[in-house]
Order: sequence, then structure tokens, then C-alpha cells
Amino acid sequence: MLSTLTKPAVLLVVGIGLLLNPVYFASDDLTGSGTEITYTVEAIENESDAERVVEFSEQTLRCGTEQACALERQIASEGAVEYNGSVQTLYGSELDQWNPYTDAWKRYKLVTINNEFYIPTTEYWDNVTVLGHENATTMEALDHIAVPSNETTSNVRRAIETGSITLTDQRIPEFERSDPIAHDGDVYYGTRSTSNWGLSEGILLGRLSLFITGGSLIVSAWSRQGR
Repeated sequence: MLSTLTKPAVLLVVGIGLLLNPVYFASDDLTGSGTEITYTVEAIENESDAERVVEFSEQTLRCGTEQACALERQIASEGAVEYNGSVQTLYGSELDQWNPYTDAWKRYKLVTINNEFYIPTTEYWDNVTVLGHENATTMEALDHIAVPSNETTSNVRRAIETGSITLTDQRIPEFERSDPIAHDGDVYYGTRSTSNWGLSEGILLGRLSLFITGGSLIVSAWSRQGR
């Protein structure tokens, strides 16, 4: 196509192309800025850390003053509850429809009431459902909700093996949900820190150079057109 154009027209097209190119110069977004997210991963080595991780995991239903948790409190104080019918749980037939990499947990796996941990249990027979609780220690609760590393994304395993991982405008679902991760006999948890960054010096200089070159070509094309 360029071969059919006059030289001033070619200069004009190239010059306009150079002026527009900086819009796409940065790989992250149109402004060249982005958000760096660093996940730092550590092994859980004591009960105090374990309690904190279990408490704030999205898999844990926290029955505090902000939530009534009437059924859970009744089970914890009076024992199992029976009723006719069945209940729908995360596990079983629904498991294949759940994506652990992106989806939030559909149902809690642990309950905490008055600093005590309980593992919900469900039994069903003769069209009767029995809902109960199994009391669990802090470490038992941690093991119960820990997600095996082979069921996580590659970024999780990389963060565990290296101690941290930094991503740009990308999040790791498991760490966003505060899931503890079981890996090679230990359980790990990740913390997040973010920082915003703007245009780098290299991008600024590159854009300036392209603008100057493109502007010069356009001026040259208009000068040649007028001759």
C-alpha cells in the first residue's frame, strides 16, 4: 500500500503512526501505570499464628456480635439438630462445578463461637438430616481448612517455594480468600502488600522520542506537499 503513496504521504502516515504508538507503548494499561501486588508466604509454626489464620479465612464462619448464627449457636450449646429433608452442600455432586482458583467458597467449612472451633457435620438417612458440630483444636481446625498445594494455581506453589511473588495488576485467589495452604507436610499462609507505580523513565523517554520523531515527519510531509 505504501508503494502507491507519494513520499510526503508516506511521511505523513508514518508520522501519525508514531504519534499514536505511545498510546499502546505500555504493556499494562493505557497510562503506563499499574499496581504491583506482592504476596509474602510463611509457614505457620505456632498455635497463635494458626488461630489468626483460621479465624480470618473465608472458609470460617465467625459467629460474633455482627452475625446472629442462631442455628450454629444452638448446635454448639444443645447438640445436633434434626429435621426432615436434605441439605445442599458444597461437596458431592456440586464439587465438579466449583473452580477453586477463582470462585469464593460457597459454604463455610468451620465455625468459631466464643473462641472455640467447630467442624460442621451432616448426616442423612431415611429423609432425615442431622446437623452437628465436632469440636476441634486450633491445629485440627487449621488442617481441616488447609488447601492442598496441588489443588492451587502455579503462582501459589511458586510463592511457597520462593517465599514471595510480585505480580502486576493480577491477584492470587487463594491468598485473597486467606486460605491456608498445605505443602510438603507444612501449612503456609500469605500476606499481601500493594504499591502503585507510574510511568518509568524509559517509557517517558521512549514516548518523547516517538513524539518528536512523529512530529518531525509530519512537518516534513507538509513541507514537501507544499512544494
